[in-house]
Amino acid sequence: MPVNSTKSKQPPSPVTGYFEGERLELSWRYLYRPEFIPLLIDYLGARPGMRILDVGCGTGFLARLLARTLDDVRVIGLDADTKLLNLARQMVEREGLTSQVELQQGNAYQTPYPAETFDLVTSQTLL
Repeated sequence: MPVNSTKSKQPPSPVTGYFEGERLELSWRYLYRPEFIPLLIDYLGARPGMRILDVGCGTGFLARLLARTLDDVRVIGLDADTKLLNLARQMVEREGLTSQVELQQGNAYQTPYPAETFDLVTSQTLL
């Protein structure tokens, strides 16, 4: 015998690409335990004063993490998705990182930067 459901259906949340921006941000935020961040920074070879490109930055999680962790670092986040970049901009502003993190729309296959512009290039979720 079928059961009638009285639950109201919630409208679908805005989806960007294959990910909901907020869910993507939260999922990464809780994967990084504070005691592992120095290990990640060391593994990446990231150092204070570097210019870093984060390709496919999405909500800017890694770009913001690097900016918060390293002194005098400049991180450029590049992503093709304007909705994710808008979320990233809001979070960069909220965290007071506008002087360290710049977000730009662009194609990972044809970056608008000449060779040797950056000391380090990262890509966390692009692939």
